Amino acid sequence: MYSLPWERKRSILNRDGLNEKENVSITAKKMAKKKILVIDDMPNIVTMVKARLEASGYEVITALDGQQGLNYAYLEKPDLIILDIVMPTGGGYSVYTRLKMSPKTRSVPVIFLTAKDRPEDVARAYNLGVQYYVKKPYKPEMLLETVKKALESSAHLQQPKGLQKQILVVGKEAEIAQFAKLVEMGYEVTIVSSIKEGSDEAKREKPDAIFLDGSLVKANNYDGFYQLKLEFASIKTPIMISVTKGELEEFQKKTGSFCSYCVKPFNYIDLLGLIRVALQKN
Repeated sequence: MYSLPWERKRSILNRDGLNEKENVSITAKKMAKKKILVIDDMPNIVTMVKARLEASGYEVITALDGQQGLNYAYLEKPDLIILDIVMPTGGGYSVYTRLKMSPKTRSVPVIFLTAKDRPEDVARAYNLGVQYYVKKPYKPEMLLETVKKALESSAHLQQPKGLQKQILVVGKEAEIAQFAKLVEMGYEVTIVSSIKEGSDEAKREKPDAIFLDGSLVKANNYDGFYQLKLEFASIKTPIMISVTKGELEEFQKKTGSFCSYCVKPFNYIDLLGLIRVALQKN
């Protein structure tokens, strides 16, 4: 018997000294090291995307809303995030902004996978800095190709710690846009949405300053604030609180001179000035 040309060709070694099967095996192992977070509120979409990615050798984590997705992004440190736009508990635009503001997730590439395909939707995404946009319904091969491209083009450079002042923000959706400007000014900003998360994050990261939304402080009956005050008074970490004009006197009585205040509505210039003064005092 003799081998047909195409059969002989399959056994030819590539330039790395591996035959085709060995090369495919090693490629799969490399891909298996890549962790992908899928954030989408549609369970059927999540299931299908997860199955496709796992079949291609990736490790996959899933979240069904924006807040859960952010939590997983900070804890799991994925290599790539696939994100829907329309979701409860934090829409895709807001989640993307938070991801890019946090030093933990700033360098992680994000793919928008969404049914929102109007020109203004796409333009908004690209204006935020989104590089990869896949429309639903999607072709699996297109999504996989975009995943591969995003992973290959991502440098995943670790930002040096300690060179920038770190600001922890415990706040609501409406104020987030103002803090995006702080990143442009060279600050590292981490945003959480509850006093409990803020306390936990502050213990882990030891920020240079803490900014609290006054409405969250009041909703928690000041308990979380007093805990933060107790924990950070000794190291003199400045705490700033955003309040309405009508709330200012109440807060001053409750919190004393330990805090500084930013009166709502405020813009990023007000915020920047307050933070600079607080850091200089410290």
